[in-house]
Amino acid sequence: MVNCSAVHTGGSLQVAASVCELLERYGEHWFVVVLSSELAYLQGRLQGYGNVETVVYDVPKGVLAVLSGRNRVLDGLVSERSVDVVLTVFGPSKWRPKVPHLCGFARAHMLFMDSVCFRRLPVLKRMKERLFYRVVRWDFARGADAFFTENEYISRLLEQSMPGHRVWTVTNYYNQVFDDRSRWVERRLEGSDDVRFLCVTANYPHKNLRIAIDVARILKELRPELKFRFVFTVSGKEFAVADDVKEHFELIGRVGIEECPSLYEQADVMFQPSLLECFSATYPEAMRMGVPIVTTDLEFARGLCGDAALYYSPESAEEAAHAIVRLLDDGDLRQSLITAGKDQLKRFDTSDVRAEKLVRLCEDLKKV
Repeated sequence: MVNCSAVHTGGSLQVAASVCELLERYGEHWFVVVLSSELAYLQGRLQGYGNVETVVYDVPKGVLAVLSGRNRVLDGLVSERSVDVVLTVFGPSKWRPKVPHLCGFARAHMLFMDSVCFRRLPVLKRMKERLFYRVVRWDFARGADAFFTENEYISRLLEQSMPGHRVWTVTNYYNQVFDDRSRWVERRLEGSDDVRFLCVTANYPHKNLRIAIDVARILKELRPELKFRFVFTVSGKEFAVADDVKEHFELIGRVGIEECPSLYEQADVMFQPSLLECFSATYPEAMRMGVPIVTTDLEFARGLCGDAALYYSPESAEEAAHAIVRLLDDGDLRQSLITAGKDQLKRFDTSDVRAEKLVRLCEDLKKV
């Protein structure tokens, strides 16, 4: 079983879609694929595969689901379809299968409770968050036999946090749609003469998008003549922009993966201010499309980008603005980052390799 019933937002959706779309290659196996409602659009495509059965189902939220560890629908599918191993693309699954279970881990918050993300919170909210992630940790530990993460650094930390569980690294990558121009959908941006700083993201607190408002103000002081805009894939309802810099933001709302290559083609810089990640597919996407990266000077970012990014102190809008100006002023630096990005891509598992690794890990888990 490929269980995507808990995948609802963010980069997890593109990973789940990528893995599911490649299952036809493994004709020696029969797959029961459980799709969340956000992934239901895949059902038509996957039903054409001779070795895949699809079910659309959202795992229930709430304390009872977590505490019981049982799920009538999923347990029934395992029993009725004689499933012998479960791959949950990303957990926690809120479910303990009665067969071996490999679960994806992408909850960086659980491993970085001392992060600035938590330090910024009011005391009571911080206490609630810490309690929540203790429950998440328990759910992961109870529900899975083994884990995969997308980052070697995260794998090491998870092994320390989850003694007795095996942990493998299977990296993320850009979605295979980036290599198939026939699937690209054009999304034209405003301000064709503007320098564009693109961030493909959801508006989670740890993404730290608010810093861009101060960065915009500083850029106006440093380069009064510069025509620029930050392009974010969030809506105006989610992200309020101050009036003094409103002209420098284009909030385009959520986009489909097929629209993303077009956005990168129109971008001059990929700006990623995130404070906390296991992996962000925006890094390899920018590398694939030849867009230089400006991002936070944090271990996860350096581990993923290496020499392919220009870094700034994560809470310093001034450093971020100066990094952007330096990049705009130095054509050789831009080219060196783009070249380094092409080299950095070779360190990641491609979409094909990722699917292959996950299927083989499930085979190994079944034998134990």
